[in-house]
Amino acid sequence: MRILYDTNVLVAMLSRRESILAFKKQLEEDAVHISSPFILAEVEAVLVKKLKITKQKAKATVRLLERQSVIVYPKKVEKVCRDPFDDYVLAAAVSGKVDYIITADKDLLVLEKHRKVVIISPKDFATINRL
Repeated sequence: MRILYDTNVLVAMLSRRESILAFKKQLEEDAVHISSPFILAEVEAVLVKKLKITKQKAKATVRLLERQSVIVYPKKVEKVCRDPFDDYVLAAAVSGKVDYIITADKDLLVLEKHRKVVIISPKDFATINRL
């Protein structure tokens, strides 16, 4: 299964040890995490700005996340969402051939699906991932 965690979910996950451990276990068992330079840069910025983590610690955290992910470089970013930043998330998902985007972003969730990519909340993903 190929998954892409949106920035909001990654930041929430990185702030809780048990979530990080669950993420690592998921990757060991059956998932491949896809990300992009855009998403990783956004995670780093949010860690510094909103969680008040030092730039050095944020960079180190993002490097660890990068090592656990397959990084894609989308060639084309379509205009799909109201928020243009969300278009970069969709482009990474399409480029990385992901099965699921896991997000708490309402602008993405309202789409439910983009091309073959299912867009789902963390809670709903946790439910289907247990099956």
